[in-house]
Amino acid sequence: MELQEVIEKRGSIRKYKAGSIPDKDIKEIIKAAGLAPSGKNMQNWHFVVIKDKKKMEDIADIVVAKNNIIAKDMDKADRKKADRFRGFCKNFTLFFTDAAVLTVVYSAFYAPSGYDEYKLTGRDPDKDLILLRNPGMQSLGAALENFSLKTADLGYGSCWMTSANYAAEEIAAYIKKETGFEKEGYFIAALMSMGIPAGDQKSPSRKDPEDIYTFV
Repeated sequence: MELQEVIEKRGSIRKYKAGSIPDKDIKEIIKAAGLAPSGKNMQNWHFVVIKDKKKMEDIADIVVAKNNIIAKDMDKADRKKADRFRGFCKNFTLFFTDAAVLTVVYSAFYAPSGYDEYKLTGRDPDKDLILLRNPGMQSLGAALENFSLKTADLGYGSCWMTSANYAAEEIAAYIKKETGFEKEGYFIAALMSMGIPAGDQKSPSRKDPEDIYTFV
């Protein structure tokens, strides 16, 4: 496909048909992700590919368990918001169990230019350079966009998820226990579901181009 067609085709796919994705296609997708730009060429990403349905379901159970813990604490303050949190988990996170592939995306902390210099001058680099701007996550975002676009280019669908990040530590512990995988200095930053799209899934409307630029 032409680049513009791929960009327009890409969407957040949350419904999948039965069917697998060949390993060679998965490797192509990850290769495309790895070609993204990153600060100081750190390439602060690592992709753990899960095709085993039992492991996907176990991860879903971990997310539900953590969601329940948080929601029960929320009940004391606002039951309606707690129920919405439960519903969001059910409707916008657990669908990944129907996907052919779940990729757990790991990232590493990136100290941007000026970080150590800020510390020397008594400024707070974590607030200004990390919390507000976070170049490390910008780099990872570029990789995940490449991941999404290549997935669409090959005729599949994907969904870039951060909705389960509140269970990231528990998911990482499970993956370490079940597979032995652990990468020092890395943490889970996102999940990517991938599979064969079911039906025509409409993307939400986008802002008009005139609303997102300013020529000066």
